[in-house]
Amino acid sequence: MLRKKGDPTDIFLFLVIMFFVAISFVVVGFTNGKIQEIISTTALNQSDAYESIDASFTNINQFVVQRAFTLFFAVLIIGILVSSFLVRVHPIFIFIYIITLIASILTSVYLANAYAMVVANGQLSALASNFATITWFMKHITKILLAVGAMSMIIIFGKIGGGDTTGSYSDL
Repeated sequence: MLRKKGDPTDIFLFLVIMFFVAISFVVVGFTNGKIQEIISTTALNQSDAYESIDASFTNINQFVVQRAFTLFFAVLIIGILVSSFLVRVHPIFIFIYIITLIASILTSVYLANAYAMVVANGQLSALASNFATITWFMKHITKILLAVGAMSMIIIFGKIGGGDTTGSYSDL
């Protein structure tokens, strides 16, 4: 039988994945903007389908990217909290979780600064102002990690029951 053990690296993986997704979505938005610009300057803007193509690119750049990022963010947080609820860990491992959370928070400062430097680029700065959700998330990543990490530790270590990891005893 395959059993998942408590994994203190969930918070760190969450940080790395969200940074990668944020940078990827900014690059995708920049690329879509350039493609939209090229289409508007070619003979395609004379066709009947141009309005539909232009509206689709605008919709993707302004709404779909931010909603996809928010959905991805929510699914990852829910996944961390659910896996925290399903895992049984002995309370002595709280120190490992605290050290991992501190390392993740320190790393998040550098990744938030890296995101700020990427979107401070002249070409990307106008685009980043359109991505308010992603920019807000990356500005507050440290607080978000602290909150998710604290909730995860409360769920993991605050369960009723003991350190019985065999599953032979019930919680109640």
